Amino acid sequence: MKTTTLIEVHSDLGLQMIKARVVERSLPFVEKSDGLIIHLPLGQIHACGENGGLRLTLHASDHMKLHLLQEAVDHRLDEAAVALDRRWSLTKLGLVPPNLTFAIVESCERVRPSYYRVRLSGASLERFSRDGLHFRLLFPSENHIGQWPVISESGRVEWPGGISEWHRPVYTTRSVNLEKGTLDFDVFAHEGGRVTEWCKTLHPGMDAAIMGPGGEWLPDARWIALFGDETALPAIARILESLPEETSGVATILISDAGDVQHLNTTSSVAVRWLVRGDGISLLDALKKLRIPDVDRFVWIASERSEVNEARNILVARGIQRAEMRVASYWSR
Repeated sequence: MKTTTLIEVHSDLGLQMIKARVVERSLPFVEKSDGLIIHLPLGQIHACGENGGLRLTLHASDHMKLHLLQEAVDHRLDEAAVALDRRWSLTKLGLVPPNLTFAIVESCERVRPSYYRVRLSGASLERFSRDGLHFRLLFPSENHIGQWPVISESGRVEWPGGISEWHRPVYTTRSVNLEKGTLDFDVFAHEGGRVTEWCKTLHPGMDAAIMGPGGEWLPDARWIALFGDETALPAIARILESLPEETSGVATILISDAGDVQHLNTTSSVAVRWLVRGDGISLLDALKKLRIPDVDRFVWIASERSEVNEARNILVARGIQRAEMRVASYWSR
């Protein structure tokens, strides 16, 4: 499947911007006489000059992946304020986006001092077991309760009242039970958090809407180091559970309460180390002391924005290439 759009930007400038972004993120691409072909897990992006502008054509194996690929491209273009009125050739006018799923709350329980575990059930949750670690919970504003995003004439998602009217926090799929049709995710409970308050009100049978999957997928290397704070614990748990037996390394997790220590399933040889806030050692301290092999390595870290920015600088200074790391901001202080 494919969809395409023509962007009113000088083709040479547009191609230079795209190439710089691709090189920065160490994404695989092929340079052709008429432009670039970028290879991504979801599909391909073909960028070429046309009629003084820049033609973007997206290819994917199915409608879901094509939509996710288009959303990723739209997000980057919106960030750069490029062709905000662009139109895509493939539209499903009036339908909800293919990555939007309506589910039912099965249960919500306090599994640790700092965590709720929410279980959802539904007929179309299987895809959350692959393709991406994360999803978004959808909460409309009071003015738009009962309304949902739909595909517009431009082929883009149209949000009732505008996307700023929606609360769309990102969570990690902890597990999916394909036989029972359920999905579990953990919520780090913090005072005043909107989802924390939502968890306090949940009971079986309530409705929920989620959008995804999206974001990163599993790191791939023989040796892996994982670093994360309370918000990253669910993602680290999911990664550890999915690693092959031959993977070695270490996972370092910073928690608020010693009672949050838990057994994390893994068949790998990755050791798990727990740090408790206030005990005198931080994630960055542990990162600085980390012994890193010379080859076949990957360092993954997710935490507060300023902390991960410093972590990136530490890793670059130690010779870790961008393709050998994943540094993600999960929240901002």
